[in-house]
Amino acid sequence: MSTYTKGRGPFELIYYEACLNEDDARSRELYLKSGMGKRFIANRIKRFLSLTG
Repeated sequence: MSTYTKGRGPFELIYYEACLNEDDARSRELYLKSGMGKRFIANRIKRFLSLTG
């Protein structure tokens, strides 16, 4: 565990993506850090939380 998250756990993984190649992973990460990508993740998490809870 890194010093950035040391005192803030435990965490539960609620979203995961995997890529087969590093270039795809980098482009996906850039997208997810953009405005549209942040909205995408927020909607995904909101939908997940509404289904579980």
